[in-house]
Amino acid sequence: MKKYLSILLTAVLLIGMLAVSGCSKSTTADLDYIKDKGTLVVGVIDAPPLTQLNDEGEWTGLAADLARGFGKKLGVDVEFKEIDWTQMEHLLNDKTIDCVASALTLTAERRAVMECTKAYLNNSQIVVTKAANARKYTSAEDCLQLKFAVLDGSTHETLAKENGFIIMAKDTTENALKAVSDGSADAAIVNSIFATTAIGKGNEFPDLARSFRLKNNKIGFAFRKGSELAQQMNDYFVTVYTSGQMKQMASKYEIQKLITEQVTEQ
Repeated sequence: MKKYLSILLTAVLLIGMLAVSGCSKSTTADLDYIKDKGTLVVGVIDAPPLTQLNDEGEWTGLAADLARGFGKKLGVDVEFKEIDWTQMEHLLNDKTIDCVASALTLTAERRAVMECTKAYLNNSQIVVTKAANARKYTSAEDCLQLKFAVLDGSTHETLAKENGFIIMAKDTTENALKAVSDGSADAAIVNSIFATTAIGKGNEFPDLARSFRLKNNKIGFAFRKGSELAQQMNDYFVTVYTSGQMKQMASKYEIQKLITEQVTEQ
């Protein structure tokens, strides 16, 4: 009996080791995997001016342009796939997508489960209200009785919870702003970059305005945990930054001042 149990335990340990080995291989060999299939699938959401659909049905924006440039560097095609933002980790792991772009805020929690790049863009999370109310609120303490519309599964939702806000989860940032505009929510938390193209005179929500800044953050890309593609993209960032191409890309969307400096790691 003891001999049988010993053999059984050894078999279980071997299976576990093989499983770990197989998992490691699947992530550390991402570069070969992408090149073999010839396509980099990039998960995106509507988040102008980083990723947005134009009238021809093509994804444009700074993050989309960087993804295409990275695909060219790898020698593969780039395919954009609109995703459920709450499912990004799962979609990476089951290889529905290979990369997450759009306005991906870099956090310790995301770095723990995905392989994130360095930041390429500075950003902040701001409170948006009706323009008539914008000056009434100057701090989180002023907003504890307000109902906040936030993107489900986003860092905006996390920040709202951390500040004790009343939350109304929405499936897109645009719908969060719609809730403020139609009065079903009092405020929303959005990326300041997105706000430049969405609120105020001449934009989709002219009745909305910035109230105050909640938190500064930075934006990057994410890949499967353990993937060497993140470092490959970091190297690409350095190349296009030092050549001036990144600034040129960003200037098309009037966000060149938000680009973060890219230097080669020593």
